Parts: sequence; C-alpha cells; structure tokens
Amino acid sequence: MTRRDRGRGHVVHDRADGGAGAAGRGQGLLTGVRVVDLSRVLAGPFAAQVLAEMGADVIKVEHPSGDPARGIGPYVDGRSLYFSALNTGKRGVVLDLADTSGRAALDALLATADIVVENFRPDAARGLGCDPGTLHQAHPNLTVVTVSGYARDSERASSPALDLTVQAESGIMSVTGEPGRPPVRAGVPVGDLAAGLWGALGATAGYAARLRDGRGRHVEVPLLDAAMTLLSYVATAAAATGDEPAQVGSGHHSVVPYGAYPTADGWITVAVIGDKFWPLLCRALDLDSLASREDLRSNEQRAAARQQVDEAVARQLATLTNDEALSRLQAVGVPSAPVNTVLAALDAPYVRDRGLVADVAMGGASYRVVQGSLRAGGPPRPAPELGEHTGEVMTEVLGEGSALLADLLVRTCRR
Repeated sequence: MTRRDRGRGHVVHDRADGGAGAAGRGQGLLTGVRVVDLSRVLAGPFAAQVLAEMGADVIKVEHPSGDPARGIGPYVDGRSLYFSALNTGKRGVVLDLADTSGRAALDALLATADIVVENFRPDAARGLGCDPGTLHQAHPNLTVVTVSGYARDSERASSPALDLTVQAESGIMSVTGEPGRPPVRAGVPVGDLAAGLWGALGATAGYAARLRDGRGRHVEVPLLDAAMTLLSYVATAAAATGDEPAQVGSGHHSVVPYGAYPTADGWITVAVIGDKFWPLLCRALDLDSLASREDLRSNEQRAAARQQVDEAVARQLATLTNDEALSRLQAVGVPSAPVNTVLAALDAPYVRDRGLVADVAMGGASYRVVQGSLRAGGPPRPAPELGEHTGEVMTEVLGEGSALLADLLVRTCRR
C-alpha cells in the first residue's frame, strides 16, 4: 500500500515489515526506500546492491531470459557466483516489458518506488518506455538513475562501452603496470565499480532532493565519466606540467619510498608519506647510512634518487621475513602491510571482526560476499532465482484479486 504525502509530493510506503523484511536484514540508512533495478550485468546492479546493503527494498526486474550475468561462471549449486555477488539482498521479479501486461505491471511497481536504476541502450530504453522522460511523465516523483557507457546527450550515446574500454580510454591503463611493460587493466573492474558507486550516490542525492522539493530527478552516470574521476591528482599534475605520467608499478609518481617490496618469504608494502616516516623507516631497517644523508631528508630529494632509495630498502627487506619486516615497521609507526592474496584478505582478522564478509545461505549451498561499511544489520538475502519473488512482490503491489496479477502468475508458471 502507498499514499501520497501531499505536502511534500513524495510516496510514503505502508509496509508491515517497514521495508526491512524485503531486504532480508535489519534497520538501515535506507530502510523504507524502494528501488526498482532494471539494470543488467555489473555497474547498474552494483549500484542497486549498494542501496540494498543500506537497507533499501530493491526489486530486480528481469526479462524472462534473465540477466546475462547469470551465464557467467563460476557456479555453485547451479547458480552463478558472478550474478550472486552483484545481486545479493534483492528480490527478483520477471516481467516482459515488451508485453502489455508486463509493462502495466512495471508501472504499478514504479508507482510504489522511490528510485529506479536502468542501463538500457538509448534506443532500447525508448522502445520499452523506460527512458527518463517517459518514466517521469508517468511517475514524476521518481529518482531515475541511468548508468550509460557515454552520456545520452553526447554524439557517442549509442557507442558500446565496457570496463576494459573505459579503463583504456580514460588513461588508467597507461599508468597501470610496470615501467616498460604493456598497458595493464586493473585486476578488478574499477570503471564499472566506480560507476556503480557514483550511481548509488546519485540515487541517494536525488532522493534527498525530492524530499526537499517534491520533484523527481534524473541522474546519469556514464562509465567513461566515472573512470575519469579516478585519475584525480594524477590528471591534475599531468595537465599542469604537460608531462605524461609514467608507469610506476605499485609505486607512487611523487612519493619515495612507496610500493611493494619482496621479503625472504613474501611481499609487503611500505608507504613513506611524509618526511617524518623516513628516519623511522631507516631506524627499523638499520639504514643508518641513509638516515644521516642530508640529500635524502625531503621527499623531493628522495624522489630524485628513487632508484637508489628503492634498491637500498629492497636489499634490507629481502633479508627479513614478512612477519619480521612488518613487526619492525609497525613498531615505529611506518605505514606498511602484507600483500595478501584474495583468500587471505577475506580471512584477515580485521575483516572478520568488522563483518565485511558475509556467508549467504543459498538452498543447499552458500557463498560469501564482501559488504560495505554502511550496511544494515542482519544476514543478507541471497541473490534471487530468476523470478523467485514475482508472486510475492506483485501481490503486494496489485492485491490478491487483481486480474493482472493472475495473468502474470500464469505467464511465470509457463516459463
């Protein structure tokens, strides 16, 4: 059930569970907010999942053929872990938006929603009536979040874009990897994930603006735009100097010593950000000869002697085990950490204590997901089977006696 708050112009949801049960967890920052996720694969679903983690009731709407991410392995108990990692916490509904009944059901669902996330190609969005203009005509209070490859008002609106291509086009790949080696894509899809985070931020900002003035908003997050923001100070320095930033591996363009160094039994990272850490590093690693040199006191001086400084630090660390090196460095407060594998990171004491990894029950199996710091309490709902909650959600929206509901359920059973 919903009602209109006439004074503010926004939808208020009357739900017996307060919105918490829909997301499968306790009270969160967005409990009571309903999100309709029309997006597929990665950036859009990640944006919607971030909102689900914060307590929003996220309804993932899929075509009867399903999100293509369901076809990406690996699999556990027949379910894609790729899909599960991006859709945990959501309820799943199947609607054919090209069908009259499916489109009518979507409109009924959107009438109860606060936010909708979509990443259709521009022509597909228009054909389905899911472009922002059409959505706002029918539902003027919605915050519509569009995750695109390139801005829809640009000449490249219809050009395809993927994480790999935007990492390349943004310049990120040109500064990733070891000096003299081929350009490298970051090991995780930073372009897609950045767009997802910008999308979640835009969704919450648009919702806050609607609470202020009662008007819906359209927020667009193109992948290339999101990737460009990750250049940050690297772009500012390059633009000011006219110098192309070099590949520095795990190092830093301006700070020395800084990077990953091999030890006797592994790798650690050391970051001497600020001159106060330099004498502490020298003391911890018995580099007295370097500590006494006036020509290495400042970071600017050390950057000019980068190779010499890095080689000296590397020689000392190579004589120590990971534990020995970290014990020495952390005892004097020098920023340092082990280079963990993914599995080691998931099981690290800090990560366990913070509850950053959740075990999600899924039928007869389970999987693990990494959660953000703003998550709501309680165990997350597992990623939905295709159409798993169609009956549940559409009964809430349409009512049990609805002819449209009966038609939808018949169609779902025929799949």
